[in-house]
Amino acid sequence: MSVVSTIKDRCKACYSCVRQCPVKAIKVEVGQSMIVPERCISCGSCIKACSQNAKEVVTFVPQVKDYLKEGRAIALLAPSFPASIYPLDPGDFFNLLREAGFSEVHELTIGVELTMPKYREYLVGRKEPAIGSHCAAVVNLIEKHFPDLIQYLIPIDSALMATAKLLRHRKKNSRLVFIGPCIAKKEEVLDAPEGIIDAVLTFKELKEMLKDKWETKDTAPVSSLDKSYLPSTFPLSGGLIKNVDPKGNIYREDEVAVVEGKEECVQFLQKLQEGHIKHRLIDMLFCKGGCIDGPEIDSELDIFNRQYQIYQYSRSRKKESLGRLPKLQLERSFSNRYQPLLTPSEEDIVKVLKYTNKNKPEDELNCGACGYNSCRDKAVAVCQGLAEIEMCLPYLLEQSRGELEYYKKRLKMSDEIKDYLVGDSPYIQGLRQTAIKLGQNDATLLILGESGAGKEVLARVVHMMSPRSQESFIAINCAALPEQLIESELFGYEEGAFTGARKGGKPGKFDQARGGTLLLDEIAELPLSTQAKLLRVLQEREFERVGGTTAIRLTARIIAATNQDLNRLIEEGKFRSDLFYRLNVISVTVPALVHRKEDIPPLAEYFLRKLAAEKKSSVKLISSEALALLAAYEWPGNVRELKNVIERAFYTAEESIIQVQHLPDYIRQLDGDRKVIRLTPMKKAVKNLERNLILKALKETNNNKVDAASILGMPRATFYLKLKEYNIH
Repeated sequence: MSVVSTIKDRCKACYSCVRQCPVKAIKVEVGQSMIVPERCISCGSCIKACSQNAKEVVTFVPQVKDYLKEGRAIALLAPSFPASIYPLDPGDFFNLLREAGFSEVHELTIGVELTMPKYREYLVGRKEPAIGSHCAAVVNLIEKHFPDLIQYLIPIDSALMATAKLLRHRKKNSRLVFIGPCIAKKEEVLDAPEGIIDAVLTFKELKEMLKDKWETKDTAPVSSLDKSYLPSTFPLSGGLIKNVDPKGNIYREDEVAVVEGKEECVQFLQKLQEGHIKHRLIDMLFCKGGCIDGPEIDSELDIFNRQYQIYQYSRSRKKESLGRLPKLQLERSFSNRYQPLLTPSEEDIVKVLKYTNKNKPEDELNCGACGYNSCRDKAVAVCQGLAEIEMCLPYLLEQSRGELEYYKKRLKMSDEIKDYLVGDSPYIQGLRQTAIKLGQNDATLLILGESGAGKEVLARVVHMMSPRSQESFIAINCAALPEQLIESELFGYEEGAFTGARKGGKPGKFDQARGGTLLLDEIAELPLSTQAKLLRVLQEREFERVGGTTAIRLTARIIAATNQDLNRLIEEGKFRSDLFYRLNVISVTVPALVHRKEDIPPLAEYFLRKLAAEKKSSVKLISSEALALLAAYEWPGNVRELKNVIERAFYTAEESIIQVQHLPDYIRQLDGDRKVIRLTPMKKAVKNLERNLILKALKETNNNKVDAASILGMPRATFYLKLKEYNIH
């Protein structure tokens, strides 16, 4: 399970997370930077780097709220807490946790005291390198990326696990909740045996959860004592060494290495793997400065004042009495989770570089805009499936004839598409995203949907979103042409091809759409003989005019559309299965209007605005009563029928508001039991009507959701979404 994930469609392809990830655990797919779980070490670098808040972390907040209601929750505090809670006094902080519902509060210094004797016992007499296993991100880094170094990890529990095991022994029915700055601890807990720790909260999550109770007070001055309480300094750089060998009895100073920071950790492990490191004890913390700079420390202090708070608290901290200790199993083991990536050949790397116009070394600008240190690193990532070949800024700018033109197009794309695919329903929102993705490739597209649902509109949007947008979009309705003219319309004809042929011949639709897009609407109406010829054109990517002998290269993208069930037609022998497979490379269904009635208000507004602009008249509005009737109607003619109804009402209504009397009779008949309704926002009126219809259907079917969805003519998945949306249980 991945602890960190990407929130789809929030990512803006800035590649900051790619740049900051020390292990390249980011995979870019269709412009979205996705986490690769098997490579991710849960260090949180991508979260700190993301300005769009497009990364989210697995949360235990709902479970913790339930535990607090039970009254059995025990808080386990990371030693870095004084740096996070400032200016709140530690004593006030403990009281705050108890007021929130925690029955007890313990610090992980308990675990430090439990594990340090085990550390000393393991280290005395050991000549080989030994790496502290207290940092979860470091453990993940070694298990997933440096498996040869697992032998050097000290096989002793972290302070968290040791503390949890002691409290679990003493409080078997308690709920143990760790609170700290670390995201990697969530992975450690999720991978740990069940029943040790129940939940993990970061300081950021805790503050958000208790924001109504959080009160800040001036930090009380702490009297300086002669000696600091060492376990409290554990989260600082060198904290492990200070606790395990405070007097230098086990190691000389030159035998100890303190490593902190992600780049330093990776570099040190690389050198250790190569045999260039001679240190015997390695105190390694993934975050620069130690745990006080964890990804969710959520502190207003700089790193130096965070250190000061830790030292200040350690001077006032009194040793917690551990009492009589049971025999605890504090040994741990590690697993090899390394999954190697493909090592691409030099030929493949060069091929990627050449695609983005890197034909010689001086073409490799190594600008880093893609998130990789060099163009070659990015080319390797493309070969490994981690990067997209076109995520190269200089290449994209060159392709789009300048930076301004490129970014204008990217920024306007989402807004422009709303003027064509109108609506607020999940269906239409999904279609917009799909259209943008489809525009980035040249695959043959099959659009399915009822007549009038908007298949041609979707085809035009895909064309607009594609590099072909400056070329022609040609649409032909196969059902509107006589059988004897279909081939000449599609392929064109040469002079003298048949009686009445135009002098000089005539180009067909394939010719006219050269370099652009050709929509074959109502493809199911093609005769079988023409289907065979179309199949050959799609296979060979060339065609001949009627009466001609010269092969013409097909350069248009082909989009087909139909309102019929092609699988049924194949069974009946009316449509070729091989042509179906050629057309059905990518298929998209445009839903009928009856399944997305929340789109009726924005569609009505759109048609009214468009008519007003065309006729240069004032915009007209539509009353909530009329809108409610529109929402109640089934719309067998889909969007096309709605457009006609709105246009009729626009011309018949002399006032600025379209009322019920301006609608056609067959729609007004639905209004038999209508009560007088006050004008309300159109979206709200539709939602109210939709909710009432669902409640009525449930009542008539004795709460049988399947039958209710069937009565309403609504897909079951959509029906359940509506139940959730309207809070119907």
